[in-house]
Amino acid sequence: MRRCSGCAVLTACGNNNKQIPNANELLSSLAEALGSKVENSESQVESAVESVASSVESAASEISSAAADVKTTNPGDIAGKGTVSDGIKVEGIPYFDDYSKYVYLLITNDSDKDCNMSISMDFFKDGKIVGTTSSSIDAVAKGTTVCEDFSCDEDFNSYEYKVVASDLSSYEVPVDQDLALDVSQLTNKVIVSLTNNGKIPAKYVWYDVFFYKNGKLVDHNYSYCEDEDSEIKPGATVRSECSAYVEGGFDDAKVYFHGEGSKE
Repeated sequence: MRRCSGCAVLTACGNNNKQIPNANELLSSLAEALGSKVENSESQVESAVESVASSVESAASEISSAAADVKTTNPGDIAGKGTVSDGIKVEGIPYFDDYSKYVYLLITNDSDKDCNMSISMDFFKDGKIVGTTSSSIDAVAKGTTVCEDFSCDEDFNSYEYKVVASDLSSYEVPVDQDLALDVSQLTNKVIVSLTNNGKIPAKYVWYDVFFYKNGKLVDHNYSYCEDEDSEIKPGATVRSECSAYVEGGFDDAKVYFHGEGSKE
């Protein structure tokens, strides 16, 4: 059978009166159908984007709220108290950064003898205990100040400490009194120099740095000052640098150090 050409011929070949559209009409219908699908797809994409944006905004709000909860307490409002052995003085410095909540204790041995120190600390939120920790510092020389840090993973607005001094063991020797400190201050760091003017090596010497801007504590960091043998030998000077991570730098720094010695 020869292919029919034209609508009239095609209609005559059929058994009903339904007309079959020509090619242009078919193309037009196809374009309309495709256009409708594209419009639907675009609508679905826009809806999905709006949904994702809404989810991101909600998550950001939750994160912001959580961050606010972490810093609900102003460190300047935190109250501290404690009990200490005779001749021991303590100053507490609460400090919160973006990740942790600390209380630094500056402990001064104003007694008439060298000693070891045992320290415990409890953290409270509105009178309820939310954390507890302890530490110790050995061979604290009389007339010197050492620093120890304590952290709590819960928000707190008060703390209590207890510092107990005890006698040195037979082999422990204090060395802090023989270490001469020099601090060079730069824009974003300090260079700490410690010279051992004593006759015994100072071992495992570490130091804390408190960085201030306009009288306000803006950062804290710590490091070690020791040679390849983890000590500062008699007559030697060892240097170490410690950075401050604060925008705009700092204008003052206070350094506290501690090391230990032992009898041969």
